[in-house]
Amino acid sequence: MDSKTKKKVKKTRVLVVDDHPLVRFALTQLLNNTADLACCGEADGMATARAAVTKHTPDFVLLDLSLGDGDGFELITEWKRALPAMKVVVISRHDEVVYAERSLRVGADGFITKEELPEEILRSVRLILAGKRYVSDKIAGQVAKRLAESPSGKGRQGIEGLSARELQVFRMLGEGRNNKEIAQQLALSPKTVETYRDNIKRKLGLPDSVSLIRHAANWSDRH
Repeated sequence: MDSKTKKKVKKTRVLVVDDHPLVRFALTQLLNNTADLACCGEADGMATARAAVTKHTPDFVLLDLSLGDGDGFELITEWKRALPAMKVVVISRHDEVVYAERSLRVGADGFITKEELPEEILRSVRLILAGKRYVSDKIAGQVAKRLAESPSGKGRQGIEGLSARELQVFRMLGEGRNNKEIAQQLALSPKTVETYRDNIKRKLGLPDSVSLIRHAANWSDRH
């Protein structure tokens, strides 16, 4: 063999899941400009993400939580049950500890915000491939403390006391969606959505639906 022949590096195949085309383009370019990583496919929602995982069998998924036809938490739970070896990192515009903590609880290998520098995104991917978990330095201490204090996530108050599904419904209410729209997107019955709304009102101490919608909208604007 010619000594000058370079040994071909096996690249880690990464699927990018985000409902914003510009974000997908930027992440794809970032990955493809490295020697050890490559974008093997893209998806813009729940259905296309499921199909892409089946088609491309990626080693790694960069996943946005807020998708047009559903919520990333559901995909994390689903994939980690069926494909435990596949790494999943949430890349989100949300920098709240509550999102990072919930992502890790349902099985994500890491959580990074879209505000991080490109180099940090690549570093997070490589750390996780090396067998570590990743959370940005800004919130790592808080997330670790919460996970240690309440491994099951029970006993939380306020927004933090909402289950993953309740948080989904709450966020979608804040985006202006009604019960029927939420039910369709989450594949639930309107009656089940109403039950979630009642649970949210009780946990947040809200007297009625008007207060719930107002609170959800205000919270959504801040996050």
